[in-house]
Amino acid sequence: MTDQNSGMATPSVFRLALCALLIGLAPTVSARQGVAAAGPGSSRIKDIARIAGLESLDLVGYGVVVGLRGTGDKDLQLTRQTAANLMENFNISIRPQDISSMNVAAVLVTAQAPAFHKEGDRIDVQVSSVGDATSLEGGILVMTPLLDPNGELTALAQGSVTLGGFSAGRDAPGGATVTRNHTTSGTIPSAAVMRVSQSGSFYRNGLMHLILRHPDFTTANRMADAINREAGGLAVARDASTVTVKIPEETLDIGQAASFVARLENLRVQPDMQARVIVNERTGTIVMGGDVHIGQAVVAHGNITVTINETLHPSHPSHLAIGLRDADLDVRSLETPDTEVTVEEEKARVMVVPTTTTVRDLADTLNIMGATPRDLISILQALHRLGAIQMELNAM
Repeated sequence: MTDQNSGMATPSVFRLALCALLIGLAPTVSARQGVAAAGPGSSRIKDIARIAGLESLDLVGYGVVVGLRGTGDKDLQLTRQTAANLMENFNISIRPQDISSMNVAAVLVTAQAPAFHKEGDRIDVQVSSVGDATSLEGGILVMTPLLDPNGELTALAQGSVTLGGFSAGRDAPGGATVTRNHTTSGTIPSAAVMRVSQSGSFYRNGLMHLILRHPDFTTANRMADAINREAGGLAVARDASTVTVKIPEETLDIGQAASFVARLENLRVQPDMQARVIVNERTGTIVMGGDVHIGQAVVAHGNITVTINETLHPSHPSHLAIGLRDADLDVRSLETPDTEVTVEEEKARVMVVPTTTTVRDLADTLNIMGATPRDLISILQALHRLGAIQMELNAM
């Protein structure tokens, strides 16, 4: 509509044009929002998958902890030889059999270097006694080389041992000791200094691989779809655990591969969960996850309690009845058991389990029957054998 005097469109026409523009943009905006928020049960890609080639590095070494207060290895030849070898580094020659101190303990040192570690980074280490030491409290780990799985020197560790417990008392005949938690293993924060840097790359020939922590075809396909909506057809699900992503060439040319990965790993995906029941009869624990499908079944549940009481009644035979004196016969008392068995059978509860589709419906139905967790385990096992429960049942 046009104003005849000015030749300009009226405000109502502007409002109609603006509404049309917003309607045209609405699908694009909502689609982008759908990638960022895929539902209340969605997870970030970085939480459900890892990038192949960015694994941590396990390290191990052997060393000695010194400065113990008589709680070290008592008579371990390995410790004596290690202490003697240590003294050789300082031009002190001593025979292993001449070492009788109990202030030294042989330990294994383990550590885990994170991905992208660089030379000079510090990591925590764990020390564990390999001898008969009773406590590493107050000990100091002497400089220990840490090796990678290929036997290459990767880090050097040294520092004061920190324990999560304590041991007090006198460990000797007639003495009493009080021990809390483990005292023969501990940690040393920031004890190891990395001597090498990790040079691995998280992509090759422009391709990187995302590995699902819980392989599932549906989840892998949803992840590929989420990446394709964000980056435009660059991802494909290879199998149940691998999603291959092609990094755009223009991104690699300007060195922005890290920014591209950071954008992808924050996308949200709805992981699919397999219908499964995990039971632990020892502790009475039941964990159910995923979509549950229960076919209609009739359940009769009741408890039988058997009580056995045994009472001993002394019986002293009379020697007068056979004409003997106490001096002529060694008379002893006899104990006659009196056993009483009582059986109490609880009235069984019969209930029709309807067809349910959620874990909550199943729990509510069995809860009405007044079943305990241990009873639920038996009922679930029976339903699974019947074929009425359509899920995987695992017993721990």
